Amino acid sequence: MTPLRMASVTCVTVALALYTAGTLKEQRARRATAGARGFLAAGVCTDVIATVLMILATERRGISLHGILGYSALAAMALDTWLLWRHQRRHGAEVVPRGLHLYSRAAYLYWVAAFITGGALVMMAQRA
Repeated sequence: MTPLRMASVTCVTVALALYTAGTLKEQRARRATAGARGFLAAGVCTDVIATVLMILATERRGISLHGILGYSALAAMALDTWLLWRHQRRHGAEVVPRGLHLYSRAAYLYWVAAFITGGALVMMAQRA
């Protein structure tokens, strides 16, 4: 594995840890706490870095199915983060509305599915 690809894998794994911490904090507290927002924002930043590194590390050009899944999962998490920041700014420490609470969970699960798909594709490519 090239150093660039290794760095991208490390960054996306850190993003997974940050997204997990942020989502769990929001789900348990049912509020857009500073901790939840901070972990999610750091996760988005790390995920963007990982995505750029993956694009640079790939020899194949063009958009793949995994690329579409990855970009849309990143967009879902970025939107979730933005919505939680907006909720906190507008409503302070109030409970997150049920719709946003469920969206946070769905966005996270979708991102994890894209993460697992990416790992499976890398393992299949190494065996070929």
